Amino acid sequence: MPDESLKAWLDRLESRHPVEIELGLERVSSVARALGVLDAHTHTFTIAGTNGKGSVAAVITAGLLSAGYSVGTYTSPHLLRFNERIQIDGEMVDDACIVAAFEAIEVARNRISLTYFETATLAALWIFRQKGVAQQVLEVGLGGRLDAVNIVSADVTVITSIGLDHTDWLGDNREIIAVEKAGVAREGCPCVVAEIDPPATLVETLSDRGAIAQYIDRDWQILNGRLQTVEGHVMSLPKPSGLLESNIGAALQAIESSGVSRITDKLLTAVSTVALPGRLTHREVSGIRVVLDVAHNRESVNKLVEFLLQNSCEGSTRAIFGVMGDKPVRDMISACTGVFTDWSVVDLCRTPRAMPAEHLISEIGSDRVTAKGTFSDVWIETLRRCQPGDRIVVFGSFHMVSEALALLG
Repeated sequence: MPDESLKAWLDRLESRHPVEIELGLERVSSVARALGVLDAHTHTFTIAGTNGKGSVAAVITAGLLSAGYSVGTYTSPHLLRFNERIQIDGEMVDDACIVAAFEAIEVARNRISLTYFETATLAALWIFRQKGVAQQVLEVGLGGRLDAVNIVSADVTVITSIGLDHTDWLGDNREIIAVEKAGVAREGCPCVVAEIDPPATLVETLSDRGAIAQYIDRDWQILNGRLQTVEGHVMSLPKPSGLLESNIGAALQAIESSGVSRITDKLLTAVSTVALPGRLTHREVSGIRVVLDVAHNRESVNKLVEFLLQNSCEGSTRAIFGVMGDKPVRDMISACTGVFTDWSVVDLCRTPRAMPAEHLISEIGSDRVTAKGTFSDVWIETLRRCQPGDRIVVFGSFHMVSEALALLG
């Protein structure tokens, strides 16, 4: 069965490489050349940044599709199925297609060791080449300069935001991290920056690389729900649910700067329908409102809190939370001061790099935590405590939100 074949491949990839993350381009570039996926055969958008990469990728994809292009989109991580990572024209590719890519990579790698993410990236590029897409939209997995996606020289790049995340690999301050993000930019090519407070190192690095940097609030602006582009065009921003204006604007600016399409009414209408699972996703269960969000660092939690405060509920707001061990948990919890009536902690012990539930409880305060366990157990207990008018907010790790989506449908 195709499902079993893909599962077997994914299990093998997860267990084969000794480390989950190994930054560097030499190994993956060598295999990419053997596969023939580095030749200039398609127009490329590459997106880096701490938060909002998936939003920008989705908006660019929707815009390009409305303009009549065939589009390959590569994002990570996935929520429910690996296939979500590799899409053509907005649809997940099937298992057989991915298996064929893995088989081609296995031949080409010639005993070169590849991580799970590197293999997934090569699979996406191979599939896009096989399918002959006209445009490819690539989301950086971690950092930028040494991320596998950066083996492709992008025609247009976007840098969404610069925050503290993955500090063990990228550095412990915004100035160092900014240099890594800027590594995706290319000489003579547009780089759209949506960070409202760009570190000096970002400005310096983009200048040194010879990129055509386009900064929010300097070269393009968003004011009162309207976007003014670098070229001076003014338009009302679409308002797809759960997406930030700055990311929508950056995506539209990237499309315009690419020269592949004008920003038409048809394109804006297509963008308005974009929806990303796990980004302020709303559900209602037994009369209780539920918000699911993959806010997993300080900046994204701040945005979630802002949304919750602007959209209050009649009753209590209860948190269900779980996160990876490399996240600034103390800052994330502090950002939620006064927002939640109580917390429930999901034990992600089966997930590598997960923060132990006991550590989360000690940071939150045991007197504020009312449940601990698997997501399904915590969900049942939290729902039991709710009254009409209450709200449950499930946030943190992609792994946990994916469990929630699978359970809630």
